[in-house]
Amino acid sequence: MKTVIQLIFSGVVGFVVVTLMLNNFTVDFFEYADAIVFTLLFIIFILLVISFILYLQVKKLHHTEADGDEEDEVDLLIYKKFADYSFFVQSSIVLSVLVLCTTVITSQSIFFTIIAIVTMILSYLFTIYMTNLIRLIYPERKIPKVTDSKYDEKLLEISDEGEKHVMFIGFYKSYHLMNVALFIAIVLATLYSISTDHSQLFSIIAMSIVLIIVNGKYCFTIRNK
Repeated sequence: MKTVIQLIFSGVVGFVVVTLMLNNFTVDFFEYADAIVFTLLFIIFILLVISFILYLQVKKLHHTEADGDEEDEVDLLIYKKFADYSFFVQSSIVLSVLVLCTTVITSQSIFFTIIAIVTMILSYLFTIYMTNLIRLIYPERKIPKVTDSKYDEKLLEISDEGEKHVMFIGFYKSYHLMNVALFIAIVLATLYSISTDHSQLFSIIAMSIVLIIVNGKYCFTIRNK
C-alpha cells in the first residue's frame, strides 16, 4: 500500500511539473477546470469507497477469534488497515476542499459546487466513523471526541510508550516533509508568477507565513519542555 501511494503521488507531481515546464509555466488552469473537477471527484469517490471497505474489514477483523501469534498478526493487520483508512479519509477531505475552491474560483455550475459540499460532508462523516472505529478496537480506553479542544493531549495520554514513539516519528517526518514541500511550492509559485501575468504573491506570502508558524511552533514547543 505504501509503495502504491508513493508511486501515485510521484506520478501526479511529476506530471504537473513536466506539464508546467513544457508550457513554460503558462498553463491556463481555467481551460482545464472541468477536467480537473471531474478527475478530483472521481478520485474522491474511489477514496471513499476504499475507506468504507477498509472500515468493514477492520470491524470484521476485530470480531475475529484468534489466539497466540495469530492474534498478534490480526492486531497488526487491523493497525495497518486503520492507518490506510485514516489516510484515505483525510485525503478525501483535502481533495473535497480543493474541488470546492476550484468550482468557486472558475465560476462553474452550482451543481458542481453542491457535489463538492456533499463530498466534504461525507468525508467528515467518515472521520466520525474513524473515531467510532477506535472506540470499537480499544473499548477499554477513554477515546476523546474529535471536537474536544484538548483532543491531541488526551490522545497522547491514553497511548502507551510504543504508540507514542511511533506517533512522534510520524509527526517529525511530517514536519520535515511540510518544510520541504512548502519551500518547493513557494519556488514553483514564484516561477509561475515570473512566467505569466498571474501574480502569486499572496499565495507566496501565505505559504511563507505558514512555514514560519509551523517552524516556530515546533521550536518553541521543544524549547519550553
